[in-house]
Amino acid sequence: MIKKYYKLIIFLLVVFIIFLIYKDNHNHYFNYTSLGDGFALGINSYGEIDYSYSDFIKDEFLTDKRLKLYTKDFSKKDQSIEHLYESITTNEKITIDSLEINLKQTLRESNLITMTIGLNDLIYHIAITPEMSEYQLKLILEDIKDNFNKLINEIKKYYPGKIYIIGYPDIPIENKYIKEGIKKLNTIYENTKQITYISTTEVIMTTDFLNPKNIYPSKKGYKKIADKVLQELAKN
Repeated sequence: MIKKYYKLIIFLLVVFIIFLIYKDNHNHYFNYTSLGDGFALGINSYGEIDYSYSDFIKDEFLTDKRLKLYTKDFSKKDQSIEHLYESITTNEKITIDSLEINLKQTLRESNLITMTIGLNDLIYHIAITPEMSEYQLKLILEDIKDNFNKLINEIKKYYPGKIYIIGYPDIPIENKYIKEGIKKLNTIYENTKQITYISTTEVIMTTDFLNPKNIYPSKKGYKKIADKVLQELAKN
């Protein structure tokens, strides 16, 4: 009886071994792209590019030998929602280690995308509004919301997976409209169905902002954000 099915058994064993090899080499390998502004880039309290939350997340994946490619190079300190949208539609190209890559292809090949965006939009529009008021803030946020939804729809054309939006912490800044605007901006993200929102207001303290004239946290602050993101990723 065994001889009768000898070839079939051998064939199934070979298929099974190939499957195990493929699974071991491909199941946990993925590409991670971090998009957005200075928070995504890792600007620290002194205005220098340092370790972002995404760099700490990258390190965790490298430790577990799960990461194939990682980039935060499409992030920019002054990036706004509209600028990122334009970068996608014009298929921005950058060079990393003598290799040219474009944004659309990067999105297509990504398995994980995190993003921090919108703060520059808020600060800019408040700055150019001559007579700020609660009503003007409401109009600014409505405009940001529309542009954000437009951006997410554009990203979804190339990346069908979950987009993790990292919320902004309570930045110790004196401008009451910016402080209130950040809270409402986070609320917009929290209520957007197309994305997965991760709050950071409970993990970042005032002491994590080492420079009162700078809106960015310390390296330690970014590490706290990364830990919160990794917790949320583990749930999914």
